[in-house]
Amino acid sequence: MRGNRYRLVLIVMVAVFMKLDVSALAIDDMQTRATLRGLEALYVQVEHFDPDLKKELKKGGLTESLLQTRIERRLEVAGIKVLSGEEFQSSDFTGILYVNVRILMPEILKKYTYTVEGERVPKGGPTERYLYTIDVEVRQPVSLLRNPVVKGLATTWSTGSLGFRRLSGIQMDVADQVDTFANAYLSVKSK
Repeated sequence: MRGNRYRLVLIVMVAVFMKLDVSALAIDDMQTRATLRGLEALYVQVEHFDPDLKKELKKGGLTESLLQTRIERRLEVAGIKVLSGEEFQSSDFTGILYVNVRILMPEILKKYTYTVEGERVPKGGPTERYLYTIDVEVRQPVSLLRNPVVKGLATTWSTGSLGFRRLSGIQMDVADQVDTFANAYLSVKSK
């Protein structure tokens, strides 16, 4: 019986990860790092969390604004100029550091408790483990070679991860991914 439950949990986890659209966890090589050369400043954009999880994530100390502030400070400590929203709007050739943290908690892995009325409710909070993916991408203005008038944004560098951790571990993983970017950026800045 116990072995069947673990198999079911594994099947659910694999299905969830396959559905997460984790295209390529990293494109960090000499060619993609070269696209960072000359990039003087960045605007940090943190994608919004799933509205159904926001309340639970906030209890665990994870909000988009807190994550944004931590990422910006981490970049500044590394010596990377971070633009405010107003500065970004008025600049021409800056990039966006896009951070998307997707957190899921499959029903099968939730633990439940019961209210006084006998209603079954999920336990949650900062000690709960979550399935998650993190994507950190640099998006820059680009134009088509065949028609330079056509312009848009494209991902020119990226890294990411996926895992099954507590919220504090997810926040540490975000910091690690931002550090990976900072190291890549700084490796070509002086060249």
